[in-house]
Amino acid sequence: MKLGFALPHVGPVATRENITATALEAEALGYDSLWTLDRLLKPKDPKTPYPGSPDGELDEQYHTVYEHLSVLTYVAAITSRLRLGVSVVNLPFYNPVLLAKRIATMDQLSGGRVSLGVGLGWSEDEADVTNTPYKERGRIGEEAVLALKALWSDDPVEFQGRYFTVPPSVFGPKPLQKPHPPLLMGAFAPVALRRAGRLADGFTGCCVSVDLLLDFRAQFEEAAAEAGRDPAALPTVIRCLVKLTPNPVDDQARPVAVGSWEQVRDDIQRLEEAGVDEVFFDVSFQPDNTDRGALLGYLERFRGILEEPVPA
Repeated sequence: MKLGFALPHVGPVATRENITATALEAEALGYDSLWTLDRLLKPKDPKTPYPGSPDGELDEQYHTVYEHLSVLTYVAAITSRLRLGVSVVNLPFYNPVLLAKRIATMDQLSGGRVSLGVGLGWSEDEADVTNTPYKERGRIGEEAVLALKALWSDDPVEFQGRYFTVPPSVFGPKPLQKPHPPLLMGAFAPVALRRAGRLADGFTGCCVSVDLLLDFRAQFEEAAAEAGRDPAALPTVIRCLVKLTPNPVDDQARPVAVGSWEQVRDDIQRLEEAGVDEVFFDVSFQPDNTDRGALLGYLERFRGILEEPVPA
């Protein structure tokens, strides 16, 4: 199983120097990938409470969020091997023509190292500021995926949809990866998992228990098979939003990577045994992740998580 790490582009630890140090150290340690997330703003009185925030108030981590694709473009220039992913772009908030151009350019400049996670977005506030009809974001997101694939296909390209229209055009550059960078779709609800199975090149999940993640993957693979696709060719990437506790968490619904070090290690080993292709660790919300020393300490510790013995 491949291992990745989230870049420090969120919260007090988000600085150019820390992003640089993390990227270079991750490559030196033999990680497989680096990842970012997509957040636009911190509403003072959110319509949609942020997950994990008490009483709807946002933690300090969301005061600063460097733009995800800009961070990956910068990191592409200072690394040579690591795959570069965003998990996930909230697709309905973006014009697919502009996004297709940007991703294709990134893929060319990085030497074909981009992975694009896509989702629908859960924040009604962010939908509002991007003029996205919140209740239509599922249909918009599906159409955007189809538009991206059309734009990355052979010229002349053309797309006619309800929300997006591209007249017959020449559109370049094309991505270096063929037919395009892998599109990993995040999904929780059954209808979204069916959509992912029909459209995506892989499944990505986070923030729920290992059992639920594996159930979601099974639903995704079932939908892919029903659409005439080979589930074995569609990878699964899990984001592990780390929350380490001094004592074990006694909760059957415990989210992946939440609990004692032993519980987190067991989660990762379970995912590996289940055939999950890749996990990446996000320590953005660890309370002691306040300086570069702590950040690089987590980077080194999680690199060896699969090498530790399974507890008796």
